[in-house]
Amino acid sequence: MNKYIQEINIGAYHTNQYAQASVTSLFNIMLEAAWAHARVMEWGYDDLKGNNMFWVLSRVYFELEKYPLWQEKITLNTWSAGTDGMYAYREFILENEQHEVLLRGSTAWLILNMETKRIFRLRDFRDTFPRLDGQDVCRNPRRIKPQNRSENLQFQPVRFSELDVNKHFNSVKYLERVLDDFGIEFLNRFELADLEVNYLKEGMAGDALAVDTSRIDDTRHQSTIVRESDGADLCTMILHWRDRRA
Repeated sequence: MNKYIQEINIGAYHTNQYAQASVTSLFNIMLEAAWAHARVMEWGYDDLKGNNMFWVLSRVYFELEKYPLWQEKITLNTWSAGTDGMYAYREFILENEQHEVLLRGSTAWLILNMETKRIFRLRDFRDTFPRLDGQDVCRNPRRIKPQNRSENLQFQPVRFSELDVNKHFNSVKYLERVLDDFGIEFLNRFELADLEVNYLKEGMAGDALAVDTSRIDDTRHQSTIVRESDGADLCTMILHWRDRRA
């Protein structure tokens, strides 16, 4: 199977106060489709767990052309975009019933050993993770340079609801914490046009985390999730905003 295709009806639980699918809901939909396609390819969660390995999302980039609305039917296409021997790349296109592109995305994944956390090299599996010719929808996610650390950060503990099946701080919860930190007034004025994320270290139960945000220019911010115990950057992202269209 070259592509995995899924039709989704946008439910009320996907939406924000503007009856739009939230960016975090769209992010979750993308990740769930990635897991489902990996399972079809026999490289899913259970397949890797049997070999003492697991998938880790390392980098993300997506462009939001238009947010789908409550009760709208959308179609998600996702496929393998090749491997450089270390990262396995995956791309996404989300469309509405009029075949308008709503979202374009690219992700980079690693396979780690559960015990040693060493990277499993994919150089011998290029045929398993092919790059489909002519299917590049957007650029691959890039490395984000660290930002200068702010003072007087407000740390909050990792909550039960923020842990995933690997007992790590959930990938989408990083974005939720960052968006909530911008506040309701800001998010009523602006919506994300594109987003780039680098995941750097694992957050765990017992950690206390803070959001550290700096302004890059009139439309972009950089936000980093910082751990209190060792001062480590767990995740950093570039958020590009536009005026809210709702």
